[in-house]
Amino acid sequence: MTATDTIEVAAVRARLTARLTELRAKVSDALVPGPQESFGGIAGEVRDTGDESVAAERIDVRNALMERDTGEIRELERALARLNDGTYGTCVECSLEIETARLEALPVAGRCIHCQAVFEKHSAAAPTL
Repeated sequence: MTATDTIEVAAVRARLTARLTELRAKVSDALVPGPQESFGGIAGEVRDTGDESVAAERIDVRNALMERDTGEIRELERALARLNDGTYGTCVECSLEIETARLEALPVAGRCIHCQAVFEKHSAAAPTL
């Protein structure tokens, strides 16, 4: 019995699709900030370095949240592609079955727990530029 035999695939697809729709709308809204969310709107017309610092920080936070959301969008799209091509529940690294409990907890999981641990270890050790 495979993970996809014990997990209701239609429910997983609906859950992933709903989250994908939600995030796309959120990112789309964030791409066009309102006048009060722009640098000038946050810092004000008459501003000092403190106002500019707060405005820059708020914009940096908004950009970081958008980057996180777009990363999740990519994960959701990959999981939906695996559902469509019949490879959902199979580790993209070792081709073994991903544990059912892992897929229930993290439906976008593309690696089994062992391969994910190895991936994270190597990712953490990789030099950053």
